[in-house]
Amino acid sequence: MIQSIVRLSAVVVLAATLAACGSKSPRPVSELALADSALKNAETSGAREYAPIELRIAREKKEAADAAMANEKYSKARRLTMEARADADLARAKADAEKSRLALKEAQDNIEMIRKEATRTSNTQ
Repeated sequence: MIQSIVRLSAVVVLAATLAACGSKSPRPVSELALADSALKNAETSGAREYAPIELRIAREKKEAADAAMANEKYSKARRLTMEARADADLARAKADAEKSRLALKEAQDNIEMIRKEATRTSNTQ
């Protein structure tokens, strides 16, 4: 009887130890750095002006990831940093696309102005 209680206790202690060790995932340090880098890239590409909503969402997720890190919820922090990075990349891509669209519009306007000037000049000669 005592021997079975000792075995049961040993099994419970072993299971608790394994559960405690297995539940902690490693700190997502590199993921946090990548998210920070993606946010900086988005800001320098003009996301504040051209994709403010996506940039705000990315920042909020990064802040939530920092809070999860402080509470040692590393798997949640990892997920949030990956989401923040994706949102920051989206903000950067939208900003780049909008800047390209505006540059194309300006080039088309310049071409149209040159065409009109050429037509006007040829009609007066």
